[in-house]
Order: sequence, then structure tokens, then C-alpha cells
Amino acid sequence: MNVKNTTIFMGDVARGGDRLGGMPEKKENRNTIFGGDFGRKNDPVAQKMQQARKQAMKIVGDAWNSDQAMMDGLNDVRNKMQEYKKEIGEANAELKWIRDERSSLQEGYGVAEDSQEQQDLKLLEKEQDKQFLTKEERERLAQIHEEGLTDYQKRSLELKASGAYYEDQKAQAERGMKAANEAVSSYQREMEKSQTMIKAEKSAENILEAAMEEVRGMLWEEAKDHIDEEMEEKKEEALEKAEEEKEKEEQIEEAREKKDEKEEFAEQVADSTKLMTEADSVMEDVQREIKKILDDQKLLEEDLKGAAVDASL
Repeated sequence: MNVKNTTIFMGDVARGGDRLGGMPEKKENRNTIFGGDFGRKNDPVAQKMQQARKQAMKIVGDAWNSDQAMMDGLNDVRNKMQEYKKEIGEANAELKWIRDERSSLQEGYGVAEDSQEQQDLKLLEKEQDKQFLTKEERERLAQIHEEGLTDYQKRSLELKASGAYYEDQKAQAERGMKAANEAVSSYQREMEKSQTMIKAEKSAENILEAAMEEVRGMLWEEAKDHIDEEMEEKKEEALEKAEEEKEKEEQIEEAREKKDEKEEFAEQVADSTKLMTEADSVMEDVQREIKKILDDQKLLEEDLKGAAVDASL
């Protein structure tokens, strides 16, 4: 859906990674909003868009119904015009047949167009149509009726009288056609003036744009909260890592101290060994001196050994 160059992608979207169907979020276009599963139950974004769409659809639907009603009325009038046109055509066909029959009748009776009989027939037709008559015309009609009509005149007038129904039918259809044309013009002017659908589409677009702006804010806020949560998690992870590093440093320091202690102990052991070595050397010297003394005093070997033992203790 596009609303003023802002695109909403409707997909299976939830919070975090799930908001993009398990795919990582990518901000490739700041005018692009990942609307997610707007049909999710209790999802405020879904509810907002559903409400906006419902309202927009109602406005457009009402406008369509209004325009459709007007179009139906216009179509009815146009259909009626076709009926009037057909009636006029049928009436004209009948009237033409009557004119042709009267012409054939005149030819059959051999009545010339400029004859008195034909002129009198035209005056009789005028009387039949109840048209305005002059004084001279009324006097002549009285004379014609007194003398009596010819067969040709009677039959011609009868044919003409039979066309009165079609003349009336044609006149009514023509009046209906005129009224229908006026109605069509009125419908067209009203439709151009109202522009119901155009206004409805604009209103619907405004509703969707407003909803999109609100949804955009909701999603940005949600993204901000998500980022804050991630930052807090990273901060906690950093603290934990710092604690671990501190523990490692303490362990290293403890190991270093233990190493120093071992080295000191080793030095003490070395010193003790040196002292013992020196003591052994002195002891040997002492023993040599004692042996020398004993030798000098000519002591028994056994006494010398016992003296050596006592000296070692």
C-alpha cells in the first residue's frame, strides 16, 4: 500500500527478529515501514490499520453507492430514451404508410393536386385538425358539407383520422424524449458538480495517511524500545564481561603471587641445600680432625665409629 511515497509491507511480523518473519531488520529506506501481521489479535498496529481501512472503505463505499444510484437513474433515463425513440420510429412508420395510402388513393381516383376537390380536402383536413379558420374558409366548409363529400375525400379523411393515434403517440414520445434529454443533462451536471467519488477517495487517502503517520510513530517507538532493550542487554553483557575480566586478572595476580611464593620457596630450599652442603663439608672436616686425633691417640676402630655416630647425632 502506498500513501504519499511511504510503503507499508504487510507480512508475518512480531517483536524483535520475529517482527520480520525471523529475518533481521534492515533499514534500507526511512520511508519504509514494516507493518507486520496487522491481523494479529490485540496488536495495536493491526487494530489501528484495520480501523482506518474500515473507515476509508465505508467512505468510498458510500460514495460509490451514491454515484451508483445516480448512474442507475441516468441509465434508466437513457433506457427510457431508447423506448421513446422506438415509439417515435414506429409512429413515423405508421404515419408514412398512411401518407403513402392517401397518395395512392389520390392517384387511383385521378385527383390532381391543384384541383378544387383536392383544395377542398385540405380545408376539410384543417377542420378535422381543429385549426383556426377564416370566415371565408368556414363559409366554404359549410358549402362542402351541404353538397356532400366525394368518396375520395371521405376515404382520405378516414385514413388521416386513423393516423391521429400515431400522431398522439409520436407527440407523447417526443415530449418524453425532451424531458429525458433534460434529465440526462441534469444528472451529468450534478455528477460533475458533486464529484462524490473523487472527494471520497481524497477523504479515504487522508484517513489512511493519518493512520499511517500514527502507525509510523508506534513502530518507531517500538523500535526505540527494542533498541533500548538491546542496549541495556549489551550494557549488562559488558558489565558481566568486565566482572569476568576482573576475576581473570585476580586469578592471574593470585597465580603470579603463588609463582613468586614458589620461587621464594625454591630459593629458600636452595639456600637450605647450600647450608646442608656446607654443613656436610664441615662435618667431614670435623670427622677428619677427630679421626686424626683418634689416630693420634691410637683408639680402637670401634670407638672411632661410635664417636662418628655420636658426632652425626
